[in-house]
Amino acid sequence: MEASCRIRLRVRYGEADRMGIAYYANYFDWFTEGRTELLRQLGGEYRRIEDDGLLLPVLRTGARYLRPCRYDDVVELETTARVSPTRLRFDYRLEMEGSLLAEGFTEHAYVRKGDMRPLNARRAFPEVYALLADLPAYTPSPD
Repeated sequence: MEASCRIRLRVRYGEADRMGIAYYANYFDWFTEGRTELLRQLGGEYRRIEDDGLLLPVLRTGARYLRPCRYDDVVELETTARVSPTRLRFDYRLEMEGSLLAEGFTEHAYVRKGDMRPLNARRAFPEVYALLADLPAYTPSPD
């Protein structure tokens, strides 16, 4: 199953630099919105997952900026996800009027609140993993 979520965002005044261009670090805030909505669409709210004791800290992230967006532009963010028992990867595409502006990713580990040790979510949190089980498989690269 290819799960994807599209959300529309308007670049707010405070998200732009003095040139009126969206500041690069704000893209990561938008990525957070995208993955939050994707998880909600899959039937799991980020907040509830964390309240149940499963955290998803970011291990790696990256972005490639192709064209700028500016204050008051309306952009669309598409978020997709891939899953493994120990990691979750989200990929992001930011577009405006059909043109790709930026793309990025975040890779997350599963950890238990409290000890923050990596774990196998399929075994430790089967009810949460069941929400993700139909996503495409992700094979993390060795670090």
